[in-house]
Amino acid sequence: MNISRENIDDLNAVIRIGIEPTDYQPKVDAALLEYRKKARFDGFRPGKVPPSLVKKMYGKSIQADEIQRLLSDTLNNYIHENKLKVLGEPLPNANSPEINWDSQDTFEFHFDIAMGPDIQLNISKDVKIDDYHITITPEMVDQQVEDYARRFGSLQPTDSISMDDVVTGDLCELGDAGHEHTHNDEHEHDHDHDHHHPVHAHGALIYIKTIADETIKNQFLTSKVGDKLVFNPNIAFPNETDRASLLKLSKEDLADINTDFEFTIHEVSRFTPAEINQELFDKAFGEGTLDSVEAFRERIEEDLQRQLARQSDYKFHIDAREKLMTGTEVPLPEEFLKRWMLISSKDGSLTREQLEKDFPSFVTDLKWRMIKNTIIGEQKLEATEEEIREQAIWAAQSRYFQYGIYDAPADQLFRLADVLLKNEEEKNRIADVILENKVIGYVKDLFGLEEQYVSLDEFNKLMDENKR
Repeated sequence: MNISRENIDDLNAVIRIGIEPTDYQPKVDAALLEYRKKARFDGFRPGKVPPSLVKKMYGKSIQADEIQRLLSDTLNNYIHENKLKVLGEPLPNANSPEINWDSQDTFEFHFDIAMGPDIQLNISKDVKIDDYHITITPEMVDQQVEDYARRFGSLQPTDSISMDDVVTGDLCELGDAGHEHTHNDEHEHDHDHDHHHPVHAHGALIYIKTIADETIKNQFLTSKVGDKLVFNPNIAFPNETDRASLLKLSKEDLADINTDFEFTIHEVSRFTPAEINQELFDKAFGEGTLDSVEAFRERIEEDLQRQLARQSDYKFHIDAREKLMTGTEVPLPEEFLKRWMLISSKDGSLTREQLEKDFPSFVTDLKWRMIKNTIIGEQKLEATEEEIREQAIWAAQSRYFQYGIYDAPADQLFRLADVLLKNEEEKNRIADVILENKVIGYVKDLFGLEEQYVSLDEFNKLMDENKR
C-alpha cells in the first residue's frame, strides 16, 4: 500500500492512497469463505456451494466492500498517526482516477483534507478587560425581603373588594327579560336554534385585575360579600380562554352565549404577604437556620452576592471570549468547509443560499471551539466525573427553578441528575460547560483586569449592549 500527502497550502492537502491486491485479497478470501458457509443455492447443501460459484456471484461485491473498509481504516490511521488536525472529514478529490470495480485489481484514491491552523494566543496583562462587581444596596435587600413575604403569603377572607382580590361566587345566565333561565321542555322546543341549557357556573373565580371592562370592574370594586351583580362575560372577558375558564365551558360552547349573567358574591379573598417573623425564616431557609431579622437580611445579602457574582462572571465570560476571538488569528479553509457542509447535510437538505446565510455563525462557533480546545490541550484541562455530577445537580436545580420550585428535595435533584447523565449527549454538553468555564478561569489570571463597581441598573444596561 502506498500513501502520500501533498500540501496545497497551509490549510489544504491531498492524500493519495494506492491499494494493491496483496493489501485486500486475504480479507476478500476470508469473507468469501464465511459467505460460502452461509450461502444457499438450489441443488447444493448449505456450506457445499463450490467456491468458484460463490466468487462469481459475489466476489466483486465483497471485494468492493473490503477495499472501502480498508480505505477508511487506512485514511483514519494515517491522520491519527501523523497527528493531523483535520477539520470536517476527508472528501473525494475532484481529480481522483475513475474506478472500474469489474476490471481493475489495483486502485488509487485521492482525498482532500482541511487542516486546522496553529493558533497563537494573544493574552497578556497589556490586554485590558473590565471585571464588573455589582454593588448591593439596602433597597435591594428590602426588595428580596418583600419577595420572600409574597412567596410565602396566603389568601385571607375579607368583605370589601380591592384591585388585587379574588372573588368567588355563582354565575347564572339570565334570559332575555333579565331573569334566570328556566329549564323546561316547552321552552326548548320553541327555541331549537338557541342553546337549550342555561349556564350555571358554581364556585366561579374572578381575579379583579383581569376584568377588561372598566365599568364592570368598578361594579365589583364597589360591591361586597352577598351582593349580586349583572354583567356580560363577553364584555368583561373578551379573551376566549379566560371566558371559557370562568364559565367552565369549552371554547366551542362559547359561540352561543352572548347574554348577561348574574354573579352572586360568596367570598372575597385578599392576598396577604407573610409576616417577617420566625415562621417565615423557617419556611424560607429551614427550621432553626435563622433566628432574627438581622440574620434573615444577612442571609439574603449573601445569596444576592452569589447570584450577582454569577451574573458578573457571565459578563466576564462574554467579554473574555470576545477578546480572545478578536485578538487571535484563526485562518480557515472556508471553501472546503462550505463543500463539506453541503455534502454532509442531512438528506442533502442544505441549499447554497441557506449555507451562505448560516456560514458566518458556523465560522464564529468553529473559531471559538478551536481557541478553546487549544487552551484545553496546552493546559491539560479536564472535567472530572465528580465535577460533571455536581454540574448535573445544578442543571437539575435550574430546571426546578424554571417552574418556581426553589426547595426541591435533594433526592429528587439527585434522581434528575442521574437521568441527565444517562444521556451521553447531555453528559458531553455538561462536560463542555465545565471545560469552557475552566478556560475562562485560566485566561482571567492572564488578562489585565480593570475592576469596575456598578449598580445593578448600570450592569443591566451593559448586558443589554452585549445583546445588541
